[in-house]
Amino acid sequence: MTTIDYRDRTSVMIWVVLLGLAVQRFLSLPERSIELEVLGSPITLTITANTILGAVLAALAASGTEAVVRAHPRALRAPVRERGLARAAATGLPRLGDSVGDAARAALTPGRHWVFWGLPVALIMVSVLLMPLAPTPVYWVLGLIVTGAALGLSMAGIYYTIDPFQPGYRRARLGLNALTYAIALLLFLVVYRTRVRSIVSATEVLLVSSLLALELLRGSERPTVLVALYAGIIGLILGQATWALNYWRLDSLTGGLVLLVMFYDAVGLAQSAIQGRVRRRVLLEYGLITIAAFALIWEFAP
Repeated sequence: MTTIDYRDRTSVMIWVVLLGLAVQRFLSLPERSIELEVLGSPITLTITANTILGAVLAALAASGTEAVVRAHPRALRAPVRERGLARAAATGLPRLGDSVGDAARAALTPGRHWVFWGLPVALIMVSVLLMPLAPTPVYWVLGLIVTGAALGLSMAGIYYTIDPFQPGYRRARLGLNALTYAIALLLFLVVYRTRVRSIVSATEVLLVSSLLALELLRGSERPTVLVALYAGIIGLILGQATWALNYWRLDSLTGGLVLLVMFYDAVGLAQSAIQGRVRRRVLLEYGLITIAAFALIWEFAP
């Protein structure tokens, strides 16, 4: 079987995405406003060049991630294995090895690779929101460099966490977790800094936090549909929390840290629930962590 170097596909995707982000600084398109009434309150949604560019770049990130996943040897073998299972089912032969890594193998079947798209798409969405806020060209260039580096690291991490038995899996998983929480914090800080309407900011947090939760829960090696369900619930929790916190006059750092703590708690409890390990000790642990984190935020945050 021919081995495909995922780094070639990664580099192409990164350069295309960075080119798109660079175009963002010079692209100017007419804006279009849409008048809506949500929950009895009128709201105006403005479709700008950033909106269109963000959607295009998110699609590019998803397709690039798909290409990287398909370059993995296990993904290349997945269609062959599926045909073998189909023949075994037709002939009544027993299936071997079902108890080890079935969820990981299921994620590599055609049509289920979307479980790997969460982190890269969320990274692009946060970058599109953050890049226009760069105060000087120097910060803007640094933002491009950091985005490219983060995208490359996320692609490498995804590649090395496709197979839970692959050497380097644990280091890659820890790196992906750290990167995911860092992007979540950036998202929450940007949302509080922009001070947009709750219907917009809560929706942004809902979508991006769901994508980030999808990446974090993917490591639980549970069925894809179950992971997606819990990720969506986490997104709804964070969206509702953002809506509620917008009624308080919190500093952007304080609000961002509060949402980060809530995101950490929601993901941790969801992981325990997926694995059937919700016990009194787990609830007490997360309760103490939350109290300690909120106390530190109250004491040191502006």
